[in-house]
Amino acid sequence: MKLSLFAVVATAFILALSCASKPKDGTDASSGASASGRNAALVTDSIEPIAGGSRTLVVYFSQGSATKRVAEDLALIFGADLEAIAEKKARSTGFFGFMHSGYQATFKIASRIQPPVRDPKDYGRVLVLTPVWSWNLSPPVRAWLRLMKGSLPAAGFGTVSGDTEPDKIAASMAKEAGAAPLAIVGFSDRDFSPENRDAYITKLSSFVEKMR
Repeated sequence: MKLSLFAVVATAFILALSCASKPKDGTDASSGASASGRNAALVTDSIEPIAGGSRTLVVYFSQGSATKRVAEDLALIFGADLEAIAEKKARSTGFFGFMHSGYQATFKIASRIQPPVRDPKDYGRVLVLTPVWSWNLSPPVRAWLRLMKGSLPAAGFGTVSGDTEPDKIAASMAKEAGAAPLAIVGFSDRDFSPENRDAYITKLSSFVEKMR
């Protein structure tokens, strides 16, 4: 029996190791590197800000700068409040820290987060952004969605990943939130490169239009 238990634990350990890869500096994804797109022009130079209408909340978790950048761009466009999800315990960025993050994401484990500052029920729309870790929803965003299950207004979901399409992640987010999104958007590594600025703006603009 002890041997069987050891085999299960060892298998899980190896799976987490194979799924988690250490991201580069300034990135958020562990299924592939996501560039941060530093020194980009203001997004409102390309997308006209939305005046009036429903109050908007943008919620995100970002270990690097890519997901944070998307969140800040959306906040500028919607004139939104920002809620950065904070974990109760600082996440290690060393080898074993990344391996542990991959393990949590793979097995759908929600991390322990600080009490949220803002209540989504006070808003007309909520935009939730997550990095993709090991081809899955990140544990901090999973925790926030579980905490807010059934209380989201009109919602939009966004992902930041090296190589993962947003559909699977958005489906997990909808399940945890107990609500289907009005729109989803997925950003990958190439979208944050300066030469692909137009592609980034096109994706962002389409998402914004669906969330008006």
